[in-house]
Amino acid sequence: MNGRSMAVTLVLACAAGMAGAQALPPQAQLPVWATQQLDSLAKREAIEVNARVNPFVLRGDFDGDGKGDLAILIKNKDSKKEGIVFLFRQKTAPLIVGAGHALSSGGDDFAWLEVWQVEDKGSRQHSYHEKSLSLKTDGIVVAKEGSASALIYIKSGKAAWQQQGD
Repeated sequence: MNGRSMAVTLVLACAAGMAGAQALPPQAQLPVWATQQLDSLAKREAIEVNARVNPFVLRGDFDGDGKGDLAILIKNKDSKKEGIVFLFRQKTAPLIVGAGHALSSGGDDFAWLEVWQVEDKGSRQHSYHEKSLSLKTDGIVVAKEGSASALIYIKSGKAAWQQQGD
């Protein structure tokens, strides 16, 4: 067997193996500490991981303690309202925005969310509606493509909202 046919055989073998592979459920893709927090929270809040947007999880230091926290898209199993849960590495309790928990102009259902990304600590955030601010922790920009966007950040243990555009 020459080198070329060996390479083709290897590619086909890998493809066949991957064809039978099953994707892990979204929650199984999270670290153990996050899964434990979500399981506990789900008993009180009837929430589940919502993987309709890729990525469905973002990592940042949202509480400013120097440790990586997670923001995860969720859905309330009863109301079907969508939102975000912030899971912190420290003893801080998880924080839900949306999914039935109203947050400013974002409302209590983030089904409108199409894209999101982490904004780094120290970045200057501008708004047409509010005073500009410099982030003291990492935050998240949430948006509907071609429409509105906003910054969600944690301030004094609570979620804050800054409208950025509409």
